[in-house]
Amino acid sequence: MAEVVFSQQTLATLEGKVVVLTGGAQGVGAATVRMACEAGAHVFFGDWADDKGRDVEAALKKTSAGGKGSANFQKVDVREYASQLALFDAAYRAHGRVDVAISCAAVGEPAGFFEPASLDLQSIREEPRALTANLDINVTSVLLFSRIALAYITASKSSSSSSSSSFSPSIVLVSSIAGITEAPGLFAYSTAKHGVIGLMRALRPVAPLRYGVRVNAICPWATDTQLLAGVKDRWVAEKLPLNQPVDVAQMILQCAADPSLNGKSVFVAGGRGYDTEEGYDKTQGQWMGEKLAEEWNRGQRVLGMGDGWTD
Repeated sequence: MAEVVFSQQTLATLEGKVVVLTGGAQGVGAATVRMACEAGAHVFFGDWADDKGRDVEAALKKTSAGGKGSANFQKVDVREYASQLALFDAAYRAHGRVDVAISCAAVGEPAGFFEPASLDLQSIREEPRALTANLDINVTSVLLFSRIALAYITASKSSSSSSSSSFSPSIVLVSSIAGITEAPGLFAYSTAKHGVIGLMRALRPVAPLRYGVRVNAICPWATDTQLLAGVKDRWVAEKLPLNQPVDVAQMILQCAADPSLNGKSVFVAGGRGYDTEEGYDKTQGQWMGEKLAEEWNRGQRVLGMGDGWTD
């Protein structure tokens, strides 16, 4: 796997850029907000956790950690289309453009829905609304976020101040190691995070050509956030690789700012990032078979960008 290396020089190209981010009140999202502000970006971030989000915003303003950048928080429920739209509206009204969009909002596995004790012919007659709400947050909202982001970034193209030979607009979607490997027990979470990778793969050939926008995904392994709390002690005792939120934030912003990166799934482990898509593509002939791989690639050329065969 090719390593993706964080560069302060690349991060510096975010100075003056407008970033929209969901899920920025804590953990990886909050670390990304702070780092982008310190690089001089104007970050408009949303989260359902209103108090925590306002604490992040206040801390950045109080310490002037943003430098030339700024942090602007508003409460966002990513399950509501209008709520996500309002976050983009705020950035666009303030600066007349959006340069980078980062979807970081997520929740953990909803408990109990696949436990043997809860699966019988009586219990399944009631729709598991908490389960569908979880999927709305972890995958449906990401699809809608990407659609909104493409529209706002495209509308921003006329802004000469956002153009630079060392910068190109981008979308970064936060998936998970559970989006590229098996994850026993994480039934809803793994389904959603695989969906995020599917969305990135569907966008990566289309978005640069049609919209001039790069799209990448980040797939963190174990990270020291609230999602790992239940197993962190054993993880540390086993001396397994552990990311800090800032490690994942660095990979998010490297993908956001590096114009050479498009269509990557960056696996983040122990603070280092690796592109898993390269290995996936290089070994296609091995796991698909050489003949079928050649036919599949010819078929992809026939399908092209999806025009003419989608409903």
